[in-house]
Amino acid sequence: MPLGGAVFFSALFMVTYSFARIPSAADFSAHASVILDRNGIQIAQLHAEVNRVDVPLSKISQNMRDAVLAAEDHEFYAHGGVDVAAIVRAGIADVLHPRRVQGGSTITQQYVKNAYVGNRRSILRKFNEAIIAIKLERAVSKDMILERYLNTVYFGRGAYGVQAAASAFFGISADRLSVAQAAYLAGVIRAPEIYSRDAGLAKRRRDHVLDQMLALHMITDGQISAAKRTPLRSAPRHMGMASAIAPHFVQDIRAELIRRFGEDEVYRGGLVVTTTLDVRMQRDAQRAVAGVLDRPSDPNAALVSLDPATGGIRAEVGGRDFSNSQVNVITSLPGRQPGSSFKPFVLAAALQDGEVAGETFPAPAAITLPTDGNDWTVSNYDHHDYGMLNLIDATRFSVNTVFAQLITKIGPARVVRAARQAGIDSKLQPLASLALGTEVVRPLDLAAAYQTFATNGTYRRPFAIQKVVDASGGTRYSQKPDPSLALSSGVAGTVTYMLRKVIQEGTGRSADIGRPAAGKTGTTERHGDAWFAGYTPNLVTVVWMGFNDGKTKMQNVRGIAVTGGSFPAAIWRQYMEAALEGMPALDFPTPTLDVSPSPTISTISPSPSPTKTPTPAPTPPESLLPSASPSPHKSPKPSPTPSTSPSPSPT
Repeated sequence: MPLGGAVFFSALFMVTYSFARIPSAADFSAHASVILDRNGIQIAQLHAEVNRVDVPLSKISQNMRDAVLAAEDHEFYAHGGVDVAAIVRAGIADVLHPRRVQGGSTITQQYVKNAYVGNRRSILRKFNEAIIAIKLERAVSKDMILERYLNTVYFGRGAYGVQAAASAFFGISADRLSVAQAAYLAGVIRAPEIYSRDAGLAKRRRDHVLDQMLALHMITDGQISAAKRTPLRSAPRHMGMASAIAPHFVQDIRAELIRRFGEDEVYRGGLVVTTTLDVRMQRDAQRAVAGVLDRPSDPNAALVSLDPATGGIRAEVGGRDFSNSQVNVITSLPGRQPGSSFKPFVLAAALQDGEVAGETFPAPAAITLPTDGNDWTVSNYDHHDYGMLNLIDATRFSVNTVFAQLITKIGPARVVRAARQAGIDSKLQPLASLALGTEVVRPLDLAAAYQTFATNGTYRRPFAIQKVVDASGGTRYSQKPDPSLALSSGVAGTVTYMLRKVIQEGTGRSADIGRPAAGKTGTTERHGDAWFAGYTPNLVTVVWMGFNDGKTKMQNVRGIAVTGGSFPAAIWRQYMEAALEGMPALDFPTPTLDVSPSPTISTISPSPSPTKTPTPAPTPPESLLPSASPSPHKSPKPSPTPSTSPSPSPT
């Protein structure tokens, strides 16, 4: 290095060294991140799962101290606080490979980073970290530095410090950590978000630490043999979040934030996260689900509601009871069979292929059709022969035999393409049974695709996070709109016209909310799943009902076989009435394709159209049907469930 450069860096070192402040133990602070609804109302805090508790070095097992030294800095008691070669390597790696984990910092440097300078990747930060580390080494003892480090380092699971980690992972105190447990915890320090979640990687990393401890004569051959045979066992995991409402939604937000920013920043960085959720609508959704399904023996249910103007999730009930099941039915894979609520995508494909809404088809009680060289027999739910029906009436009555003919005429591949265009991300096989909704989809995907109908053909990907701001006020993430034309306005508008008939005079009459709305019922084989998916120009909402195991059937819930037009339609109606309170009753555009009806037999009362043909259940007396609790914003209305009058039964 030229003399001038050496003089410059020497001067820079002296000035920085003179002004650098040595961090105290109190400098380390963890700030919970907060999650807000779209109006700035706090809905949750994300914090460390176990409160940090400082303990003296004497209360930390020697196994733990040795394991950390072996894993992170075996020359800790010999160096002066920095490893110059490691600083250069790490600085270059951070610039060239910002996503790669780069080790090499001494324990002193790591403590300074955690407690004082932060973890932003830059050469200047590395330089500042090294200066403070050198100064710290001259001010306090090595044991004090190690103690502070072990009380502040992050181990994963939201646990800061070894006492919190011992409790979070093993349910014990830090002074009781065995050789195997200590090696495991020391091993996860390098990449806690990876090792604390992947048991296979964690075991290999633990065994590597044990090998290092043996090489440094910290343990014996007998100890390492016993430790490596010890299976990985950990205490039950907590969520690390405080949320009174929308816990399934918050759980997904938490996972997304950790994926984007890492656990350390989420739990300690004080992020302010603005979401698309609307607290008022969320409470309306929770009241609707809890009001209709108010018995412990009732099946599970879920609801998701989207703003079609943006794609933002306005309300999300991932299940009836978060304490019993953290599985979010709305977003979990692979999904559930949608039954007849998938039929609108068959309609969209047919309209794209040149079919017209008024075209008539035979609607026999049962029909056998050739598909891929095999015979496919499909029956109507009630085994009734409807004579001739056009697609409008076949949709409002959900007639299986017509839709079976329609999909064999246009081909299942076209239906898959139309569903994909509309917004179904779930994997779909091009099978004829698609017409009856046999391929699984997530409720969120179904809502996204129905949203395309609600917007007259424009698709917007659903999203939950609008903006993320860090503790210093800097924007770390901002959602960018991504609308795209998915279906022609003619196709989308015509599907909407046909789905309006479902609510006005078809299987979805129980979902009538007194303003322009479109929707479709869905029921699967032997009443395993029941759906109501519907929308207005202002709001798209999908309701699912079923048992989590996917095997238990709803053939006798409060005396009825559950269909999409019963409990799900009741939940949908109660929620939509409350959520739309104060919004204008907008109408849909007039469809541009031909919707002229052909002569049909429309005086017959149709029955549900499940995925396959179960034994028809008689319509029960009204007293046995679910009664929707009155909306808090409106006067009570009669139950939206079907009665014994000769009107279409819900599916």
